[in-house]
Amino acid sequence: MVQHAQLESPIPATTLDETVDTIGREIGLDQQEVAERMAFLELRPDDLVLLRELHALAEQDSDTFSDGFYEHILAFPQLRGLVGDDSTIQRLKHAQAAYFRSLTAGDYDGGYIRDRLRVGLVHQRIGLEPKWYIGAYRKYVSGMFDLLWSHFHADPARFRAMCDCVLKVVCLDMGLALDTYAHADQRSVVQHQNYLEQIIGGMPAGLIVTDGGGRVRSINQTMRDMLGIPDDALAGQPALDALLPSPELAERMEAALASGAPQDGVVITVDGHADGVRYFEFNIRRTRQADEQILLLIGHDITFRRQARLRLQESEEFFRLTFTQAAVGIALLSREGRFVRVNRKLTQIVGYTEIELLQRFVHQITYQNDLLEDRALLRQLIDGEIRDFRRETRFVSKRGSPIWVTVSASAMREALSGELRLIIAVEDISRRKQAEEALLRMANHDALTGLPNRILLQDRLSHAIAQAQRNGRLVGVMFIDLDRFKHVNDSLGHEAGDQMIIEIARRLSRSLRESDTVARQGGDEFVVVLPDLAGADDAAMVARKVLGELFQPLMLAGNELFPTGSIGIAIYPRDGQDPTALLKAADTAMYRSKANGGNHFHFYTEDLGMRAEEHLLVEARLQRALQRGELRLHYQPQFDVASGRIVGLEALLRWEAGGREALAAAEFIALAEETGLIVPIGEWALATAMRQLAAFARLAPAPLRMSVNVSARQFHQQDIAAGVERLLADTGCDPGALTLEITETLLMESPGAAAETMARLSRLGIQLAIDDFCTGYSSLANLRRFPIHGIKIDRSFIADIPDDDDAAAIVHAVIALAGSMKLDVVAVGVETAAQQAFLEAHGCHRMQGYRFGRPVPADEIERMLRQGCVDAAA
Repeated sequence: MVQHAQLESPIPATTLDETVDTIGREIGLDQQEVAERMAFLELRPDDLVLLRELHALAEQDSDTFSDGFYEHILAFPQLRGLVGDDSTIQRLKHAQAAYFRSLTAGDYDGGYIRDRLRVGLVHQRIGLEPKWYIGAYRKYVSGMFDLLWSHFHADPARFRAMCDCVLKVVCLDMGLALDTYAHADQRSVVQHQNYLEQIIGGMPAGLIVTDGGGRVRSINQTMRDMLGIPDDALAGQPALDALLPSPELAERMEAALASGAPQDGVVITVDGHADGVRYFEFNIRRTRQADEQILLLIGHDITFRRQARLRLQESEEFFRLTFTQAAVGIALLSREGRFVRVNRKLTQIVGYTEIELLQRFVHQITYQNDLLEDRALLRQLIDGEIRDFRRETRFVSKRGSPIWVTVSASAMREALSGELRLIIAVEDISRRKQAEEALLRMANHDALTGLPNRILLQDRLSHAIAQAQRNGRLVGVMFIDLDRFKHVNDSLGHEAGDQMIIEIARRLSRSLRESDTVARQGGDEFVVVLPDLAGADDAAMVARKVLGELFQPLMLAGNELFPTGSIGIAIYPRDGQDPTALLKAADTAMYRSKANGGNHFHFYTEDLGMRAEEHLLVEARLQRALQRGELRLHYQPQFDVASGRIVGLEALLRWEAGGREALAAAEFIALAEETGLIVPIGEWALATAMRQLAAFARLAPAPLRMSVNVSARQFHQQDIAAGVERLLADTGCDPGALTLEITETLLMESPGAAAETMARLSRLGIQLAIDDFCTGYSSLANLRRFPIHGIKIDRSFIADIPDDDDAAAIVHAVIALAGSMKLDVVAVGVETAAQQAFLEAHGCHRMQGYRFGRPVPADEIERMLRQGCVDAAA
């Protein structure tokens, strides 16, 4: 508050300095003590740097701050009486400003310490109560926080650091002055114990004066405040035990009266106080006044100190229990890394007993590969280059196995010895590491076969390319696709298919070098990376070996199979400079092998790439055609030659590409099948044909039958029966006038599912016909299990009749057998009178072909219907 009140003190400077030196020695305030105080307050060199920076900022506002400070303290009459007149106040303001400047100067040497002791001593001499002294510091700290906020509010971390260093230096300053204050106070009591009235009026401690009978002669205001005793309670010199009922206090007072020996450290408990239970400590002295023995009871409220001690004891017990029961390993190390103290969890982690660990250094249980980095970090911690660190490392258990742990380390100095100690917390993360390794393996390996997946394949291939660049060698990439794997899944089930994939993975791994990589690309596709090849012949040799290894008997679900594969080979750098290009080239070459019948390998060539690009171009155009409405349906009449009337129409797909002449389905349907576009195209064609059939029915004099082709993908990949049922409701199409044409190959691929779907369609009233009959591998006998209403004889047989005897015999047999099964027969591709005559002669009367009419757009059919040119008949 008035920290430089010594400037106005009547105490001679020489006497004051001597007293300061004496007090400094008595309280042991040497260089080590000061250093320990600063260490406990965590007042470090970096704080001194911040204080000097703050000093520069505060320099500009020191006089303004001093004015505001004195305006505050002079508002209290108790304080104004201590500072004197206005001229004294002005001098004190300048001294106060100098004092504040020294507080943040960052230089706390011996001179600074002696100055703070002088402050405490003078305050004790002038009778300044500690509450004003502490309040003055509060005012100073508040002002400094305002200053700091104005400069650093945009940087919270900086603001906090600055505030922290101010608190540290203020606490250091207060501690020095208050310690001096308290010690000087105690010396004054001892030296002037016979001046009871002076002590009562001036000392900050509580004081009670009693006579020999224990009746209160006087009690100072401090004691009244501490005990909460009102003034009127002292009237008539009441007995002390009425104010402080304590048998121990009464007993010690009697002992002091009897022997004259000081009675110190008498602790009593006062209950019923406004603040709850409080504790007071009394020092009792006997003295004389006017030939009468009196007792001086000097009391201190030790409630806070006692509670602090209890909290300290609780903290120590809590630390002991926490240290012992902690869920992480904790150890205290010497500067050299020797274990000084360890908890139970650490012994459980490493498997050593506590005694065994206390005989070891931390580096003796550190995994050899991690030792160098661990030692470097500990050395930085010891040298003060870092304050702490946290890292994942490995310890070695007593059994010799490595243990993954997280180590958090920091340094401290013991309060008594000042020795450096290292504290480490150790968490066992072995399970987490195992989980991470498992996740990494899952992320980089195929779950079914354990082979590298696409991610790891890319990495291995990139590494092989980089190595080949350095060494001037080649890299081979083989793309392997199993032949007819879908038949295994469809006939034997997916579980059998998985077993086959696992065995193929084993065979591929067996047939390759250790440096080679075999990865599962997905489904039944595998990729092999062959690094460090001298020439393409090496890749061909490996491909032959792989094909031979694959073509070994394999027992699967009681069946003996001989797996084969189609292999495409690309060579770096000839066929590509990066993994993506090489994989694409190998994939393209693989399709050439598969087109050649499988069980073969083929190298990538430039023409394959061009063909693949053309394939992609056409696919993209077909996608746009579907989106832009470039697809059209044409309708070709089916005639009953016996009556000469049209009995039906077949919807045929056409593609009007960019205004050019329409392309027939044969020119693009295979590509649509391969890419899967046949499904949306087929859905569109079926919906369009059914709407058109409803429109034709409104114009035709008699019902027309509409035939629509359904692809295998469309039939299997969606619930076609539900889709047709929905379209019947949307379009108003008569189900009895609709025929869906499917291939016999479709029926044989999945006969059970096909029979169920066809039965649902048949229940809707829709007729089903086999298209291109005789081109597959079914028989009429096999068709008995399906709800078939008719068959269409393929044009390839019709084209050769009547001249080709074999073709004629087949057509004759089909017509005869179909008739016996009561199936309708339609001959497709009839172009000549001779073909028509042969078919009529053998009982086939329904025909379709150029002889009777070409496919035409819907508007042409509608025109014919309006003009009555089409004599429709059922």
